[in-house]
Amino acid sequence: MNGNTRRQTLGGLSSSQLNSRPSTGGALRVENKTRSSVAGVPGPNGPKTPGRKTPGGTRRRSSIFGWSQQSKLDPRPLTDKQYLNDCVRSLIAYLTTHGYDSAVSPKTLTHPTCKDFVHIVTFLFKKVDSSLKIVGKMEEEVPQIFKKLKYPFPISRSALYAVGSPHSWPSLLAALTWLVELLSYEEKAAEVREKSVDGFECDTSSRDFFEFVGRSYKSFLAGDDGECFALEDELRSNFEERDRGVAEEVERSEAEIEGLRSSISGLTQRPTPLEALQQKKADLESDINKFESLIEKLREHKEAVERKSSEKHDDLQRAAEDLRRVEEENKDLEEVVSNQSINKEDVTRMAQQRSKLKDILHSLTSQKDSLLDAALEDEAKFEKKVEEIEGASRQYHATADRLQLIPSTAKHAEGVDFEVSLKPHSEDGSSESLEAFASTCKTKLKPALGALRESYARKTRQAGEEMAEAQEKADASEEQLAEKQEEIASLGQENQRLEEQTKQLKEQTDADLATKNAEIDRIRTDIQSLKETAVRQLEESEQQAHALRSEYDELCVTTTLETEMVNKELAAALEALIGHKLHIQQTLKRIDEQTKNYVEDVMGGCVV
Repeated sequence: MNGNTRRQTLGGLSSSQLNSRPSTGGALRVENKTRSSVAGVPGPNGPKTPGRKTPGGTRRRSSIFGWSQQSKLDPRPLTDKQYLNDCVRSLIAYLTTHGYDSAVSPKTLTHPTCKDFVHIVTFLFKKVDSSLKIVGKMEEEVPQIFKKLKYPFPISRSALYAVGSPHSWPSLLAALTWLVELLSYEEKAAEVREKSVDGFECDTSSRDFFEFVGRSYKSFLAGDDGECFALEDELRSNFEERDRGVAEEVERSEAEIEGLRSSISGLTQRPTPLEALQQKKADLESDINKFESLIEKLREHKEAVERKSSEKHDDLQRAAEDLRRVEEENKDLEEVVSNQSINKEDVTRMAQQRSKLKDILHSLTSQKDSLLDAALEDEAKFEKKVEEIEGASRQYHATADRLQLIPSTAKHAEGVDFEVSLKPHSEDGSSESLEAFASTCKTKLKPALGALRESYARKTRQAGEEMAEAQEKADASEEQLAEKQEEIASLGQENQRLEEQTKQLKEQTDADLATKNAEIDRIRTDIQSLKETAVRQLEESEQQAHALRSEYDELCVTTTLETEMVNKELAAALEALIGHKLHIQQTLKRIDEQTKNYVEDVMGGCVV
């Protein structure tokens, strides 16, 4: 099972689930009352702590424990086959290593029967509490038991009626996996408690101090002042040596902290690779959009100019045809005139017809001149647009050269020829060159630029992942820094406490020595007084020994409680770190999905 969902299901651990179980055989008690989270688990001999103490002295609760109410939305990927397979493997591993009496396999747990589910869940419940049994209907008892165990998601009865169905089994499998994780976590917590007790027994600092007290007391009873002073010097040298070791450790920790701070400062102040790549990507996308928009406008203008030119050409052909027809009519009329006899009426009529024909010819000539002017004007506009295309082409080449895309051997060209050549007219005067230019932009440049943009998108995602890893390392360093500071503070307090105890013990010893000297003087004058004083001293010594034993017992209990509290706070800190890591991974995944959706939208808009 992956680490993202492993700790996500442990949010409802109660104190009874951690401390009431001495072995794996059954210690997690099912309680009806709401318990505190793992961050404040009580020890066996003392009250529970409300939370983990931060370096600043305030207490805080981990945000991934102790929900006030159950979550209604299950964030686990129950439809992911890989996740379900991981759950099956985790469940099989636990059952086979903890004495499950039936055979289990991935095939069995893919579509289990109701009987298989009852056997497995009964076995796991007995691991929680050996006296726990399913009494009554399974569909009613199982949800209630999971609810008492603080399972954060509801289990429906309809799912228990059809255990092996595809729509109900994933949620039940996830619930069983959560229970397995709960049991595994409790076992590890028990191991930590045992190790903490062993660590206390091996505490050389406390052992040396109590040996010093015992040997000093023996020397005091024997009246050996030189041995007492020697023991004090030995204890002082031991403490000074430990102080030097602590000071060296503090210096090393401070050096590590300073190095980590400088690394974090360098990572946060300089521009991140992701931001630089995002800016470069935005520039490229802007250039691509400008080029595509310009090419589209030029293509539309070219079509409009060709359409107008074709219309003008048709008008010229029609005018030439009309002129030719009029000239033929004039020739025919001239032949008719030459062949016929002329009289006064015919001359008048022909003069009128000639005048009309001159008017028509003048009108056609004017129309021809206007058409020629329009054609020249369109040709000038066409030449102007061609110049604009050439300017855009030059800008494109300059941008491509700045981005190292041309020539084909450039750094970012990857063997693709991004150069384009524009010839306004072909040799026969047609517009085939413009069509070839548009075809090159559409079939060659646009796919190549799209591939380039996809390459930068991949680099952007890679940079984002690297940034996430760096952030995780920084978070881990901050956590280690906090732990070191807490450890340093604890060692400083312990050192101060031992120094105060040593000082008090020395003062008390000096006072006792003065008293003993006075008593020795009185003993020399009166033997009977010496006997009475010896009896009184013996009684006082026994009382002091009893007091020292009581103090030793109290110190043992206090140290045990402090050790357990530190272990629980470390467990809470670890859980908080895992929750923070899960939150970061989910956030990065959501950002990655949003980025992919945005890129797909942009690509869809470019294609359209």
